[in-house]
Amino acid sequence: MKVLKKILKILGGFILIITLLILLIIIKFIYDRKIQEKDQKLMIKSDEDIIGEHLFIKRENNEDVDVNIYIRNTDEKLPLVINLHGGAFIAGDADTLDTQSDRISSSWKVNVVTVNYKLLNDRYDKQYAIDEIKDTVKYFNENSEKYNIDTDNIFIMGYSAGGYYAMASTLQLHKENIEIKGQILCYAFLSDILEQYDDLTDEEKKTIPDALFILAGDEPIGNGSLDYEKALSENKIPTEIKIYENVKLRF
Repeated sequence: MKVLKKILKILGGFILIITLLILLIIIKFIYDRKIQEKDQKLMIKSDEDIIGEHLFIKRENNEDVDVNIYIRNTDEKLPLVINLHGGAFIAGDADTLDTQSDRISSSWKVNVVTVNYKLLNDRYDKQYAIDEIKDTVKYFNENSEKYNIDTDNIFIMGYSAGGYYAMASTLQLHKENIEIKGQILCYAFLSDILEQYDDLTDEEKKTIPDALFILAGDEPIGNGSLDYEKALSENKIPTEIKIYENVKLRF
């Protein structure tokens, strides 16, 4: 009996420790969630503060796509850059690219659109965000005269999670015979891109848009995207890799 009591006492202590650890994990999760929600609110600018212009793209049987547009005041048809923020799929906002997108528009002499795609949660999955980006490309293709867009020069650019969405939306648009000029992938998160690429036909694999890979030193997320670069290169798709050796990313 004494041995049994000792075992029960030890087990009781072990269960207590496990319970406390679970409580700590839950508390940390709730705390981190509140911090994330607070940071998310700080990322969003008011209509008065934003340099770009808000536009809500209407869709049948679905929510509008919220985008910011940076359209240059010219009658000349200009390339379009679809600019996609990062944030590990659960954070970030198009407004964080506001100053950068305005600078890109001015220095590159292009029109820019940032997509405030839906973040990953119980209601929205990755495919929902991909569809938002695809529908954005389709909208500006169909309304190119209104915005003076050169539809032969549409690029999709993204950072980290946005890089994933740039790759995925490019692949899916390609399957639908809606072509873009190129993909600019800044330390892009690979995820299931190779599986999506493998789903293409051999002919489709040979005609994927060109890709520029931008990496920050030896950080693991961007370097993982080079597996996609290898797959493209094997099918003779033009690619370029630009590495900034001394850059440190903060996650």
